[in-house]
Amino acid sequence: MHTRNVLMWLITSWLFLCIFSPPVFARDPQNCLFCHKYKRLRAYDEKGELHNLYVDTHLFNQSIHRNVSCIGCHSDVEQIPHSKTEKVDCAKACHLDKWKAFTGENFSHREVAENLQQSIHGVKPDDPPEIAELKPDCKYCHLNDLYTLPEEVPSEKVLARCLNCHKEKGLQETFIHISHRYKHKTSRSPLEIVELCASCHADEDFLNAVGFTGPKKEAVETYKETIHYRILQLGGNDTAECINCHATQSIHDIRPPSDPQSSIHPDNRYKTCQAEGCHPGAAANISAVDSHLSRHKDKGPEIKIVELIMEGVMFCTLFMLFTLMGMETYGRLRNRDARFFRWLRVPQFLKKRNPVDRNILGSIPNLHRYVNFTPKGDYQRYSIHIVINHMLIGISFTVAVVTGLPLFFHNSELSYQVINLMGGIDVTRLIHRVNAIVFTLDCSYHLLVLLLGTIKKLLNGTFDIRRTQFPLWKDLKDLYFDFRYFLGLEKTRPKMEKFMYKQKLHYLAMVWGCSVLTLSGCCLLFPEFMVNYLPFPKISFNILRLMHAEESVLAFLVITLWHLYNVHTAPGRFPIQWTFWNGKIARDHQIEEHFLEYERQVKEGVAECEEDRLIKEGHTNER
Repeated sequence: MHTRNVLMWLITSWLFLCIFSPPVFARDPQNCLFCHKYKRLRAYDEKGELHNLYVDTHLFNQSIHRNVSCIGCHSDVEQIPHSKTEKVDCAKACHLDKWKAFTGENFSHREVAENLQQSIHGVKPDDPPEIAELKPDCKYCHLNDLYTLPEEVPSEKVLARCLNCHKEKGLQETFIHISHRYKHKTSRSPLEIVELCASCHADEDFLNAVGFTGPKKEAVETYKETIHYRILQLGGNDTAECINCHATQSIHDIRPPSDPQSSIHPDNRYKTCQAEGCHPGAAANISAVDSHLSRHKDKGPEIKIVELIMEGVMFCTLFMLFTLMGMETYGRLRNRDARFFRWLRVPQFLKKRNPVDRNILGSIPNLHRYVNFTPKGDYQRYSIHIVINHMLIGISFTVAVVTGLPLFFHNSELSYQVINLMGGIDVTRLIHRVNAIVFTLDCSYHLLVLLLGTIKKLLNGTFDIRRTQFPLWKDLKDLYFDFRYFLGLEKTRPKMEKFMYKQKLHYLAMVWGCSVLTLSGCCLLFPEFMVNYLPFPKISFNILRLMHAEESVLAFLVITLWHLYNVHTAPGRFPIQWTFWNGKIARDHQIEEHFLEYERQVKEGVAECEEDRLIKEGHTNER
């Protein structure tokens, strides 16, 4: 009875293992795994290096070579146990009978090996030993873990159609293997391709050993500054990685740009740009574009010069604006021009009693301190068209910042979070492009409003250049005397026009920024078109492409740190001005910073004369 129980237990255990053990289909007709299945199977070579000879059957079963027997690659093994084996030659024919159904002969990597040999990665007869050792062999790029990724499985409906003609066994497995190659050059993801190439081309020791200098040495670094890499890094896949540009249709055929057969030779580069639907309309001119944005002197000094200029402009602009902000804030608080919280401000009372000046307008210095005002605005300043312009530009600018700056700060964790929150990089790019159209249309709308408004004023005889955003000599004088007032060297601020020097400066910056962003954005979106019409495309295109990001950052800083401060958060303006909503300006603000416009409106009967009101209420002029 005891023997019977033991037998039943063994049978049950065997059935359990058969049912629940993972299947192993590794092809091993020569029973090589009899020895190589042991994890501790190791051996020393002549140099004393220890080699692991263990074969993981599970990984091998998932690899691309799962249907190849061991001697299909290790063809020098003729007996078991065997002596030292030769290095595997991937160019040998594989003993894979099923492939004969398609080609009529055994499968071979010989053509691939020949392409590799002719490429820049192939070991040449005149290569020094130290250089030959550094060049990659097949296994450097093609490891089994590459093929553990799940392959796309065709639907049963697709396979059923294939089986109408193809009756061979193993069709599904064959289809799975080859189908994804019609969509991609390689099984690796684009970002993995970049990291694989960078494992050599970004390694300092490797670069020094092979003697790479200049642009060759900076290849990975400069590629990672392009829009191509930034899109890949943030999750996109429909943009160029290393192989897309540097390899021909045979992905192993990578040649130096001086080789006429190279895909990046100047005569062939535009064809490479056209390939795989990247830039289908690319012409020969696109070869002038430096796709790596190298700052090295061998590629031309324009990139480095523009970067230095933009850094200087950014520093000087922010320094000047922050200096002006600080002095104005100090002066307004010291001179009691306003309380910080605007709605708590109470107009001051005139105490001195002197004879009243017969010229009422302008007879009370610092008049803005004594007038009543409505926080939401008293006088109409902008038309409904300008209000709409401002709202559209505000919305489109905000969307552009949210969708564009993550690409500039592509190494930031916050950028990943913002991109993912918007649905991924592909959705973000679509939003950015649609928003660019809205931005451009709004700029066109604004130009139309200005043009028609100017024509109307010219016909009515009311056009006055002093009431426009055009910079005049008076603006420099106003800036000088405003500085003196903030420093306590003047008793009153200068009398300024409808648009004072700060608004003109900001408006001109907006005109410059919108022009640069629109033109450079077209270069990024339609490069194959723009290179045909830009003068000196090699220089101008690279400069504009670089300036799109630099100008965006500068615009973001100026808008958020200076414009919003002056309009909404400065003392006497906080917490908000409603001009952007209703087009109206408060009475005290008009008198303080746009006195000449206030004076003009009083004479036209549009605004009330505040000096006259104060006198009627029993106040006299303060001198």
